[in-house]
Amino acid sequence: MLADHHEYDVVVTAVTPTGITVHADGNDGFLDRTKHPSWWSDTPPAAVGDRMRAVVLDAGRTPPRFSALPTDIRTARSLRHTEPLERLCPPPACGRGDVEWATVEEALGTALPADYKRLVRTYGGGLFGGTLWLLEPDCPEAMYDLVAQTAERAEILAELWEAGEEEPSELGEGDVRLVPWGYVEGAGHVLYWLVRPGVEPEEWTVILNEGRGPFWEAHPVSCSRFLLDVVAGTSTSFYFTDLDDIVDPEDRTRFTPTARVLGT
Repeated sequence: MLADHHEYDVVVTAVTPTGITVHADGNDGFLDRTKHPSWWSDTPPAAVGDRMRAVVLDAGRTPPRFSALPTDIRTARSLRHTEPLERLCPPPACGRGDVEWATVEEALGTALPADYKRLVRTYGGGLFGGTLWLLEPDCPEAMYDLVAQTAERAEILAELWEAGEEEPSELGEGDVRLVPWGYVEGAGHVLYWLVRPGVEPEEWTVILNEGRGPFWEAHPVSCSRFLLDVVAGTSTSFYFTDLDDIVDPEDRTRFTPTARVLGT
């Protein structure tokens, strides 16, 4: 059975004025003509018998809707880990559906990953696994506010580097900046995105800065994949391998909203 955000090798079975009929994993599907690269570039138009990689946008439609656009495929890859995270760590009854993302992204000076936006819409800001805090826009507590922390952490890091602390090697690769998205309660570790010019948000690397030391640890995964690994106990991060020693097993798969933690 086809599933949203999953990729498939598809074969074109028909081409019509409105789009392309495809066959994937024993199922028929449809690509609107704007969801084929030829609509946007010099890629040759689709022809019967063509094989391509496509992603499911809406498995509930009849027939299911696909896209072969690279941007949609990248977005789907980042969203793929939010659903298993939601199954493992149930979200609250009400997340954050009121975020004005255009305003937030303008304040930050960059677009944000689709999976982060979904996490905030579904969960809001708060604590995963009793330890990892997801920052959110417009949080009443500046310590856990995405925009406030982006500005504050930039100042703190600039002062540290001016004082002689070594920058992570990843920042030497060009005009790279750091945008924080997570904070580890107690230990003080900060999780950032590495924002590189010309790199889509769905392809950003997660990098952790040790809370009480100069060390950095990079992970080429999305923030939702990083969170899923922490909650599932499969993280390869040095800072989360012994989480069971400090977090009650029942808390590992529990999400606590910011308002409940802060008592607001």
